[in-house]
Amino acid sequence: MGIFYGASKPGESILAMCSDATNRYLICGDTLGEMRVWNIENYCCTITSPVPFDSKSPPLVHSWQAHETPIIFCEWTDYKGQGDFILTGSTDHTARLWTINGEEIGIFGQKQLWDIELLILSKVTNEDEQNTEEIIINNENGSNGL
Repeated sequence: MGIFYGASKPGESILAMCSDATNRYLICGDTLGEMRVWNIENYCCTITSPVPFDSKSPPLVHSWQAHETPIIFCEWTDYKGQGDFILTGSTDHTARLWTINGEEIGIFGQKQLWDIELLILSKVTNEDEQNTEEIIINNENGSNGL
């Protein structure tokens, strides 16, 4: 039904891919160590018959350099309902945890321990502070935020 080139540069390859639980996102890791997240919720979805072949890519929503060497594993997970996370593994001998938009949560197996609960809590606190700042700025500018 469809085909598109998903690697970050011509000549590179996708070695790992997965989707989220609702199949909204296709998550790919390539030979350059880049992660790419595509919105596929409307890709190749048509009610016409015969089904037309689609060769253009779905919307790319996030991309980032996750590793310095090829990514050979990726998996989507939802940790305690706190959002979308991606676990990646690479030939650089590291496994990392990311948010769906490419923020690094941590690297597994490091001497410096990290706690996902604390990181999630600090992220929620930072988002609340940013929202409060935006409301204050909008109020100072005479905007009601609508």
